[in-house]
Amino acid sequence: MTEHPTNTPDIEGAIQLLRSPDVQIRQFVAYLLGQTGDARAIEPLIDALQDEHVGVRGAAANALGTLGDTSAVPYLKPLLRHSSPQLVVWAAFALTRLGHDHFDAIEKALQNDEVDVRRSAILAMQQLGDKRAIPPLLAVCSDQRRRFDADSTVAEAATKALISLGYNIGQLPPRP
Repeated sequence: MTEHPTNTPDIEGAIQLLRSPDVQIRQFVAYLLGQTGDARAIEPLIDALQDEHVGVRGAAANALGTLGDTSAVPYLKPLLRHSSPQLVVWAAFALTRLGHDHFDAIEKALQNDEVDVRRSAILAMQQLGDKRAIPPLLAVCSDQRRRFDADSTVAEAATKALISLGYNIGQLPPRP
């Protein structure tokens, strides 16, 4: 009898869930597959870039950037021209992680009128850990808008990202 460790993720089972009729399951599984570091997820995640739901495509792009396999680059680049600014953020994030710098697209998304897009840009900057994010994040530190009542503000998210980047919020911004 073969023993299977209980903490080993069922990658094949998760890949099957990318075909679930439930959008939230597909989106969550795409994100989780990126966290596994398992190369078996790359092709199914590339396929998920064609999902009918933009959130699933964004989660798949994020996951591909996290997995770090450059074979995804040709599939991610067309997403930079997508009509969804949020999908553009996650494609730019993935491409930047894969060595194709599109930090400017993430920075541009901080000026978008939609709070969801701004929050995605902040999260992408935080995950990238790139010090170039400090000036644009400082610029949104007064934005008190929220996605929904119980959510943190854009300013709170930006402050959290700045702290994770090692920026001391108590200091004056660096002079140009």
